[in-house]
Amino acid sequence: MITALGDVEIITDIRPDDRLELQPHGDSIGVTFLELVYTNGDSNATVQTTKPLDADQLKESGGNLFYSVTCSNTGMRNKRVVYILDVNDNPPIFQSKSYSATVSEVLAVGSDVLRVIAEDADVSPENNRITYSILPPGPDEFEVREDGNIRLTQRLNYDDNQHYIFTVQAKDVGGLSDITAVTITIEDFDNLNPYFDHSLYKASIEENQVGQFSDVTPEAIKAQDGDTGINEPVVYSITAVFPNEYQSNFVIDESSGVISVTTALDREEIDQITVHIQATQQDDASKTANTVLSVTIDDMDDNPPKFDQDEYTVSILENSPQDQFVLQTRVTDLDLEGFVGTFQIIPESVPFSISPDGTILVKSSADLDREATASFSFQVEAQENPPSTNKATADVTIVLLDENDNSPQFTTSKYQGKVYGNQTIGMQVVKVEATDLDEGPNSEISYSIEFGNEEGYFGINENDGEITLVQTIPLVENRILQFSLYVTAKDGGGRSTSAMVDVQALGDSHPRFLQKTYQGQVEEDQSEADIVKVDFLSFDPIVPVILTVETEADKFSINQDTGVLSTKVKLDFEEKSSYTVQLSISDGTNRDEASVLVEVLDINDNSPVFISHLAPVSVPEDHTVGDDVTSTTATDADAGFNGEVWYTLMGGAGRFSVDQETGVITLVAPLDRETQDVYHLEITAQDQGRPSRSTTTTLDISVTDINDNAPIFSRQQYEITVSEHAEVGTAVLDAMATDKDDGANAIVTYHIVIQEPSSTSPVFIIDAESGSISLAEKLDYGKAKRYNLEVEVRDGGIPVLTSSATVTVWVEDVNDKAPVFSKDQYDVSVYENLAGGTALVSLEVTDEDEGGFSKGYFVMDSDTFIINSQGVISLRSDATLDRETVDNYNIEVIAVDRPVDGLSSTAQVIITVLDVNDNNPQFLPFPETIEIQEGAYTRSSPREVCEILATDADIGDNGRVTITTYSHSEIFRFREDGTLLAVNELDRETQDLYDVIIVVVDHGMPQGNNITTVRVSITDVNDNAPVFSSDTYSKSILVKDAKVGDVLLTLSATDKDAGSNALISYSFSEVSSMVALDAETGDITLTSDLSGVTEDTLLTLTAIATDHGTPPESDEAEVLIYFKITTFTESVGFESSSYNFAIKENEPEASIVGKVKALTGNPVVTVRYNMKSHKDVFSVDGEGTIKALRPLDKEEEEWYILTVEAIDSRTPPNTAETMVSVQVENVNEAPVFDAEIYKEEIFSISPYKFSIVKVQASDPDVGESSELQYSLQESTTLLDVETNTGQIYVLDASSFGDNLFTFHAKATDKHGLSVTTTVQIAVKQSVHRDSVSVISLNQPIHIVEKKIPEMEESMEKVLGWTVKILSVRAEDGIEMRTILRESTDKTYVSFIAMDSSGAVIKATEVKEKLNTELKALTTELEKVFGPGLEIKVEDSPVNPEDPGQGVTIALIVVSVLLVISIVTFSSSIMYLKKKKDTDSDRQSLNSDIDLPERRFSMSNPADFNTIPESREVEVSNRSRQRI
Repeated sequence: MITALGDVEIITDIRPDDRLELQPHGDSIGVTFLELVYTNGDSNATVQTTKPLDADQLKESGGNLFYSVTCSNTGMRNKRVVYILDVNDNPPIFQSKSYSATVSEVLAVGSDVLRVIAEDADVSPENNRITYSILPPGPDEFEVREDGNIRLTQRLNYDDNQHYIFTVQAKDVGGLSDITAVTITIEDFDNLNPYFDHSLYKASIEENQVGQFSDVTPEAIKAQDGDTGINEPVVYSITAVFPNEYQSNFVIDESSGVISVTTALDREEIDQITVHIQATQQDDASKTANTVLSVTIDDMDDNPPKFDQDEYTVSILENSPQDQFVLQTRVTDLDLEGFVGTFQIIPESVPFSISPDGTILVKSSADLDREATASFSFQVEAQENPPSTNKATADVTIVLLDENDNSPQFTTSKYQGKVYGNQTIGMQVVKVEATDLDEGPNSEISYSIEFGNEEGYFGINENDGEITLVQTIPLVENRILQFSLYVTAKDGGGRSTSAMVDVQALGDSHPRFLQKTYQGQVEEDQSEADIVKVDFLSFDPIVPVILTVETEADKFSINQDTGVLSTKVKLDFEEKSSYTVQLSISDGTNRDEASVLVEVLDINDNSPVFISHLAPVSVPEDHTVGDDVTSTTATDADAGFNGEVWYTLMGGAGRFSVDQETGVITLVAPLDRETQDVYHLEITAQDQGRPSRSTTTTLDISVTDINDNAPIFSRQQYEITVSEHAEVGTAVLDAMATDKDDGANAIVTYHIVIQEPSSTSPVFIIDAESGSISLAEKLDYGKAKRYNLEVEVRDGGIPVLTSSATVTVWVEDVNDKAPVFSKDQYDVSVYENLAGGTALVSLEVTDEDEGGFSKGYFVMDSDTFIINSQGVISLRSDATLDRETVDNYNIEVIAVDRPVDGLSSTAQVIITVLDVNDNNPQFLPFPETIEIQEGAYTRSSPREVCEILATDADIGDNGRVTITTYSHSEIFRFREDGTLLAVNELDRETQDLYDVIIVVVDHGMPQGNNITTVRVSITDVNDNAPVFSSDTYSKSILVKDAKVGDVLLTLSATDKDAGSNALISYSFSEVSSMVALDAETGDITLTSDLSGVTEDTLLTLTAIATDHGTPPESDEAEVLIYFKITTFTESVGFESSSYNFAIKENEPEASIVGKVKALTGNPVVTVRYNMKSHKDVFSVDGEGTIKALRPLDKEEEEWYILTVEAIDSRTPPNTAETMVSVQVENVNEAPVFDAEIYKEEIFSISPYKFSIVKVQASDPDVGESSELQYSLQESTTLLDVETNTGQIYVLDASSFGDNLFTFHAKATDKHGLSVTTTVQIAVKQSVHRDSVSVISLNQPIHIVEKKIPEMEESMEKVLGWTVKILSVRAEDGIEMRTILRESTDKTYVSFIAMDSSGAVIKATEVKEKLNTELKALTTELEKVFGPGLEIKVEDSPVNPEDPGQGVTIALIVVSVLLVISIVTFSSSIMYLKKKKDTDSDRQSLNSDIDLPERRFSMSNPADFNTIPESREVEVSNRSRQRI
């Protein structure tokens, strides 16, 4: 017995004289693992192991140790066997890391492809039993068997997949495994016919050309083997050409399939040819494919164009409007399609254009100036479209006629004059001068002052333009009186031009500040920082002024140019927080003073400080998410935002957070000690100053354990095999489990809780501590072949956590079974034409004996098939399967499990041969001549043509055929029985021969087909009557020259029918004594000598043409023979060589345009008319009346040049042409607005002339949209509209807040027709001063004004709010200029922002977002203004301490715009002068207009209220204004 680890047995009660020895038994390997611990004389001896036991090393001894203990003195030998229980410690190992095989695509389903073999080094069958599987994603076409054979489960197709690569896994019962890669290559099998990509190809070639086709569609002709893996070459040939007489014109390259024309073709002879092409597989002539090439012969261009005249000359008025008709050129071309090309004028620089129909029009009215150029000479060129280079030219001369088209021109657009204190009556103020380029009375100029001289101070000489002072102007001290005079120069032709004359009258100057006290702020520690800008009035530079800092001059300075007060040194808030600075302004004689209160602002200079360092914290891993962990506190010595502390946290893997205001640290995500047991956090305290300051501290958090992990077995399922002879107590398995928890929570115990099948006493027991399972009772294979145990493991935590595993114990038995086939009968279906050696089916045999069928073999008798040792039946390499010869095989197979005295079993294998679509359909012979009578056939009432049949040697769908027509399918189709039917009208006269391409296809895969052509001839039916060449035949005969027998006329009639149906006989309806009609030739001959004819005589007869059909058809014609006594001239001519007509646009269809008339000079001869141009627009009837076929539109085309032809009834007929010019006259049409309703919003503070919306209308009449006049139907003080532009602007919105107003705008053309549209204006109450934001741009104001909509859109995109721009100014809210001052490159834009609900957002919030998004806003606005844009966010435009300034700014805006209106609209000057003066017309001006950088400032409304009412304008030291 074994008593201790390493002890095999202990021998007791040894006699003192016994001598024991350890000796081999059976083999010598056993004793190499053992030793005998014994000394002679001892009563006990121990056999123990000398090294670890490994059953795998004891394979030769069956995994057992054999030894003996021999008593040498007695010779007694005790033999021992130690049974070693195998442990599954070896994984299966594949013999190769990769396997590969190549098989044919026609390999039979069920065939074995290859075998993978893996071996397991473990000894016991339960541990070395291997199962094979294909790892996903595996192909559906293969499976792996238990013996490692990979078998085909689905039919292969080379065209779908040429390679299969997948992974096979070998796994033992313990889950140990190995993998190997399997690559199976598919070989293509030659079982398909070649094929063309298309059944019909098309190509074209120019007539008279030879060589290859340049373009074959849909692609080059190409056939290829249907077996793409073999891709046997094909040979091309031409099988037929229709018509067949052109067979010799074509040749095909048998290798490439390229077709060439060897003999040039003539399009006039034939324009379409059909070529039948066949591709034959090079190694098998029976495998073919067919296609058809349709060849089109194209026409050649070989005639140049020609103008109807070599020279054209015409006169037109100078300044003729654009697109006015000048003349019509005509070009003819003798080619098939006539002239197809383009016109151009040479050179293109002349002010004329030519339309595609050859009409020359005015291109540029402005260039038709007789004073500059009296006439134009150029060429017109007609160029045929490429590739033709044919062209023609003609000379054109256009002479300009004069008209009065020049207005007087002033030498300058504006004149300036000044009046000083030494003014005198009659003195010259300024002189204006104008010139006129016209001659005679049109160039004589007179001058007058139109308006602006209401006070009567000025007069003008009407002859020389001298303006003089006629009345003394009352000057006022410290004022500039401004007079704007509008002077007109008018020539003798009534044309006039105006110019502006600005006259300034200057008073005395007195400099002064606009405020007595100013306020400003500056941060401490800033030098040369701007504080505030002071504003003043002066006459600078006429009287220079000096700004002086009177107090605190060591700390502050003032800029003489800008008036900005700034620091000279750094100020200290802690030393002094405010200063009062005294300033003065002086011109050397007069002086004024003001003071500035300067506030010094504090800056952020203290960092936050934590009160104490945080101690480490312990937290259980089940701490509730959301509960506090600890907290921290920091303080900041600063105040306000600078002293406000916020907290942030770094680290913690996202499981902790800190309250940014309180510093409390909270758990925000669950903890897991087993994942991480310690966290290191970094906490930052940061103040809210700008820039901010911060401090950082650290915190360590430890996570403590709870019992939250159940123990886990190393495997969820154990499987072992135990011999039924195993002894009680034998250990069969060691189960092992682990627990991730810590301490007592991780201690585990084992228990068997279920045994199946159950027993009275347990068959197995388990050691609670080690998990070792051993036998408690003997096993009996007869009672149970397998036991299932459920083993449970429990941990030591509270509560206790458990998990379980299953153990399957197989009881090993003795093997004694015979082999068995998986089926008694195997049914196999394979396709014919398989390659020799192809595997067809694998027979599966099992044997329950140990080793299975590994030593067995198969017996089969067949001349066609063989079977290998694996049970795979294959086609012999020298055999073929032909379904048409043998379609079924029945074979008996015997399986024997031993070479000697083996047991056997028998199975039947039935092999069915399936059909392959390897035969193309074949047409049966059909009639050489196929005819059908012409007639009106339909699908419901067809006509049978003939029967065409086809067969296919294959069966099923492969042998089922369908015949269809490939060409003329709309006329012919097949019935199911193969009868060709005519299903549409057949007219022999239209087409008498049809080459019908017919295609027969089978229904196999791939589809087989065959193509042929059937020629169907259409036979005639007498369905056409003869037709005379003319309704009337006439002839004038001079009696004295007439002779009996003379042929006077020849009648001619044709019949579209054929054969006897087309034979015609001629006759008169009644017999004549003077003439006779030949029945066959149609000749009319004289049969009388006319001696009795003494005066002009008209002979009228009726001729009849009758065909020989059944029934016969006939036609009649009138014959007029005029026997004249005297000579006459035979001709036809129009009464006029040209006609001019006019028609108003929009006249109804068939309106008469005019009438033309042609004369023949012979009462016998009649005239008919033909419209040769613009046939889609005009028609002419037999009386010469021209009518319009549709309403005409002048805006579409104003002039039509028609050619009307007159044709007389003579034989042959005479013709004449005339030109008819038709002008489409304008009919006034009402204007049309672009929109039915216009909507917009404004604020009640919107200034005068603030643009709201522009209403736009267009006039359908040519060139009259710019002459529309706009007006409002309602009278209102809210808004008005500009007459010429449609711009609606504000008059006064101050009393219209929070209301919606509806008006109607009207557009009227110059003829009085009008249209109205609706305008809805929503007026909102003025926004609060805290809501207006200001930005400045480095752009001129006139550029910014034009791009307001684009600016609003860009700002909305960046800010995310709705933006409304209130005003655009050249200065900020304190300094402003009018738009007539010299341009600046800085513009201020005031605006408000609104959220999605329409609420206005405060300027502070807008300013903050502007500063944040300034870069993005710059990028977006650069798309509007271009690169280099600079944007600055300005301070609020209104002083928050002065609530009256909001009104002041609105008044200032109104005042600026009122002055603009004075300049732009002189009529407003008179109106504003008479109005009651307000602050809006008080402006400061500079007396010297040309001095640079003069700015005007207004900030204190109280100062303005002290100025007396006047039209005078103050002049500021730093302002520059033009009125």
